Amino acid sequence: MLYKFAISMLCLLMLTGCWSRRELNELLIVLGVGVDWEDGRYLVSFQVVNPSEISNQQKRGDRPPSTLFQGRGKTLFEAARAVTAEAPRKVYAGHLQIYVIGEEAARRGINEIIDNVARDNEARMDFNIIVAKGTKAENVLKLYTPVEKLPSYSMQQSLQTSEKNWAPTIAVTLDEAISKLSSQGSEIALTGIRVIGSPAIGETKQNVEKFLPPSRFRYSGIAAFREDKLIGWLNEKESRGYTDITNNLDSTSIAVPCGEQRYLGVEVTSSDSKIKTKVVSGNPEVEVSIRTEGNIVERTCTDVDLSDPATIKKLEGQTKQAILDNVVAAVQRAKELKSDIFGFGTQMEKEHPAYWNQVKDQWREEYFPQLKVTYKIKMFIRDTGTIENSTIR
Repeated sequence: MLYKFAISMLCLLMLTGCWSRRELNELLIVLGVGVDWEDGRYLVSFQVVNPSEISNQQKRGDRPPSTLFQGRGKTLFEAARAVTAEAPRKVYAGHLQIYVIGEEAARRGINEIIDNVARDNEARMDFNIIVAKGTKAENVLKLYTPVEKLPSYSMQQSLQTSEKNWAPTIAVTLDEAISKLSSQGSEIALTGIRVIGSPAIGETKQNVEKFLPPSRFRYSGIAAFREDKLIGWLNEKESRGYTDITNNLDSTSIAVPCGEQRYLGVEVTSSDSKIKTKVVSGNPEVEVSIRTEGNIVERTCTDVDLSDPATIKKLEGQTKQAILDNVVAAVQRAKELKSDIFGFGTQMEKEHPAYWNQVKDQWREEYFPQLKVTYKIKMFIRDTGTIENSTIR
């Protein structure tokens, strides 16, 4: 009898449920977070979902699809807790998609910011981190966005699509950011986002009532950091070179001049890069190898004969030169900023650990700015389209 009683009690204990369970109607689901530095304090903005506005059954239409709650404090935790003075429920970051850091906060340093969010046991590691370029993070999160109702979701999808199909953008997740910030031989780089047009109009419904929204976001440039502080920006050309060298390029478009204000369009379909290091007479050197394949997708110059193998060779050479110009510009800019965003130091550590131990403390200030970098670039055009030479005149 005692045995049966013990078994029954054990079964009851197993049916007690999750001790930390919280119902959805008790939480504010956070999709986007913005961090700004304002008047000597952190300003934290939480973009939360308005469930009634995204539900087909309960849609009312008189409220925005998301709401912004803000808190201020000397620490990020204090600022986040200050939100409870306004928010009717506790914020939940388990579905966080985008984390925006204001430019001023990024220039001050992001170690505290990354450390804070990494300690949150509710947040996952796969959300993307970006930097608001020339504006506050709160302005980015206030935008009404077309097509996608939820701004954070729209920004995340745009970032990931752009990374795969454009080139001057990178989708960095929290775990990748932590890895970069923990490395002595590599600096972190994050994609910038800016607001086009009037932020005041962007936070009203009028923004999505026109074919071309008066205010919208656009990913622009890559933010280069030294240690954990934003030190400067890479322009579009330099950003393309960065994604090439770091093997983040999947596909992009390259315009090859073929006449006065006329260009042939080359679509890069695959790109693979490798970094090798060596030590010559006590000095570090780096070799960057890039192998690229692409297709001709646009022919505006009718005198270019795509059926001629010599023409293809010439176009391959011109495309190769464009890639070379991009990577050289990127390395030169990084050297000026003394920011090894390519991870050359990390590769040196892997291949020459003894030498790295000798130079690591002077790498950023002395060795990286003077580093000799050579390039081996191969470009192959695999396809010219289904019509080769167009009959259009």
